[in-house]
Amino acid sequence: MRGFGKVIALIVILFLIVVWILPVYVMFSASLKPLSEINSGNYLRPPTELRTENWVMAFNTLKNSLKNSFLVSIPATLITVFIGSWSGYALAIFKFRWKSRLFFSIAIVTFLPYQIFLIPLTRLIVDMGLFNTFAGMILAYVILNTPMAILTTSLFFQTIPKELYEASSLDGCTPTRFYFSILLPISLAGITSAAVLTFTNVWNEFIIALSLSRDPTTRLAIPTLAGLKGSYVAQWNMLMAGAAIVSIPGILVLIFLGRFFIKGLTAGALKE
Repeated sequence: MRGFGKVIALIVILFLIVVWILPVYVMFSASLKPLSEINSGNYLRPPTELRTENWVMAFNTLKNSLKNSFLVSIPATLITVFIGSWSGYALAIFKFRWKSRLFFSIAIVTFLPYQIFLIPLTRLIVDMGLFNTFAGMILAYVILNTPMAILTTSLFFQTIPKELYEASSLDGCTPTRFYFSILLPISLAGITSAAVLTFTNVWNEFIIALSLSRDPTTRLAIPTLAGLKGSYVAQWNMLMAGAAIVSIPGILVLIFLGRFFIKGLTAGALKE
């Protein structure tokens, strides 16, 4: 009976793998096909002739916006993780009034759809004179992603024994020194989890990137990608090539940091 259950679980896992991999395969396959082959409905068939020029044309269109996305995503990630880890440190280590309610409020804000903040956030950026600037978009993404970074790092910091902080305090270690010298080195997994989540959220976001920029000089990759479809005829091969190019940074981040990412997210449930 136990062996039968393992077989069923394996079948389900294989089915889910196919479900997740199939769209990725279709994207890469379509990015290498001529438009006529896609229009004929042969979505699952491998390309009969490789059209690498689709990638070249898509990259030439996206290269400026890809640079812009890096200029926004990397600073926004670093600032968000720094602020979030400091706040998560305070929530996890220190005791103060309304601590539980504050943590619960941050958790609620984290899971609220960010679109409800779109109008006041845009109004704030405009009033600050930061509309259509990288600084304005960085500020917007920091505001939107900081609650998630606080929640992620705080949950990880709570798995660290309180005795470690108490022992360091007895040795004269200040909270700031404890954070930089002790907490950060042993919390790499939690910090990495917050960084990966923040980077992917910022890199793949569409509405804020579209709302806070008005010309190509500040346009990010995802809004530019949406324009690759074409105005009159759907250029699906170009769009799929662009989608594949834009997805590469996120894939590389997960490949190189995936081990720390999983460990950080499961820290609250699994203890070593």
